[in-house]
Amino acid sequence: MNRVKREQVLPDLWLFADTCNVYVLRSGDRALVIDFGSGEWLPQLAGLGITAIEQVLLTHHHADQCVGLLKQDLWPFTIHAPAGEEFFLEPGQANPFGPAPWYFMGCPPSYSPPPQRIAHVRYDMMAGNAHFYWHGRRVRFIHTPGHGQNACSILIDHDGKQVVFCGDAAHAGSTVWEPFHLEWDHWTGSGALAAWEGIRRLCGIAVDLLCPSHGPVVGTEPHRTLQELSDRLLRFYHAKGQISPGECDRWLEPEILDCGARRYSSHLYQFGGNGYLLVSAGGEGLVVDPFSADMSALEDLLATLGGTRPTAMVVSHYHYDHCDGIPYLRERYGAEAWLHPWVAEPWNEPDHTFLPWLLQEPIEADHLWPERGMWEWNEYEFQIAPWPGQTWWHCAFMTSIDGKRVLFAGDSFTPSSKWNGTGGFCAYNNSRFDDGFIPSAQLVLDWRPDTMAAGHGNCYEFHPGKFSKIIEWAASARDAVRALCPSGDLEADYYKVREVVRHR
Repeated sequence: MNRVKREQVLPDLWLFADTCNVYVLRSGDRALVIDFGSGEWLPQLAGLGITAIEQVLLTHHHADQCVGLLKQDLWPFTIHAPAGEEFFLEPGQANPFGPAPWYFMGCPPSYSPPPQRIAHVRYDMMAGNAHFYWHGRRVRFIHTPGHGQNACSILIDHDGKQVVFCGDAAHAGSTVWEPFHLEWDHWTGSGALAAWEGIRRLCGIAVDLLCPSHGPVVGTEPHRTLQELSDRLLRFYHAKGQISPGECDRWLEPEILDCGARRYSSHLYQFGGNGYLLVSAGGEGLVVDPFSADMSALEDLLATLGGTRPTAMVVSHYHYDHCDGIPYLRERYGAEAWLHPWVAEPWNEPDHTFLPWLLQEPIEADHLWPERGMWEWNEYEFQIAPWPGQTWWHCAFMTSIDGKRVLFAGDSFTPSSKWNGTGGFCAYNNSRFDDGFIPSAQLVLDWRPDTMAAGHGNCYEFHPGKFSKIIEWAASARDAVRALCPSGDLEADYYKVREVVRHR
């Protein structure tokens, strides 16, 4: 028995609540369909007096909009999609969406492409300069990106009303369905800004009825819904910006050695793009965040120092550019890897299969640190703690080096001029606020280091004002993201991203 619920929106216009809202517009015994869903609604058309579908228009490429079109290669109707969506709907001989390598290299180009090619699509829905006629109606397109760079809204005059089928550009309650789709990369607000621009375009036209791809039709004050959504998208965009506004960078200027390495004190060096080397009085070396691309720079530094041999490695977080040098150092020098349990977790848990910058070959620890506590390496005693921020699987460790308290900080917090003061936040990286950025910033205030030895050469002086501002920013950013969630629940709507990726 067909279970797809049907609702009449206007005379000769129906909504089928499928994997997405499918809208069917009738003219005589013919139909135009906006988005397709699973196709489970098709048997109900005969009961509406529809004998044939003539046109199917896709607002964007996501699988829930079009997966039913995979059921056969050639349909008895014309399929239209926004220009540019061929990259996702017809990727060619090899589907570029994986899962590898897209889901392991930061935010992918799409979290929900169809699993296979959809054939015979016309990519002629070009916003601003294209339209076509269907049974005397002019069908128009407006570029409303966000859930994808090419997404369009569709405008049709029907029953005396201007009806806007907005795809996932908007949802009732001035929210966005699965707002993580707005995160086109892991640290900027480019997707949020594009979505805002699209909503502003809709705000500038007459809208009598707003028909989204998920949730109820908005028939009461749709312009108020769009205006409030515009404001919320702008707050989300601002949240993606500076996390410690007005703070100076406070760079620590190193001595540049002939080999290119930077010396911050008698026993602390930074080499390549990411790594640090701590040298003990006995000549042993502790390598922090070993990245394979930095190993030649480390070898040059070791040659310059003469006699220093790496015996241990530690890692701030699981991203491959902070740990994929472990096998090299283990094989060449017999160095042992000491990992925080949170950092080691992504390679041990099947649920974490899809994570950005996850090295596909598991990294095994020679030793595990305590989750919180102390660790001694030669004459150095380290404080250790979880330190979620840019990603959940992050830790912090601090020790005294040449009279200065040095906190090895990975990628969560950077000088203000680098990446808005953080390594970025996004749902796919499991960046958290109340149990991530806020307690991690508070930990720095409690530990009060002298030096923040962060990743990617970002070594700077600690200042409490920066981290107080970060706590204020994180609370504001949390609220901005939550305001976009249809349920008001970050877990259900925003952090849902890996569930979507795993089950795509």
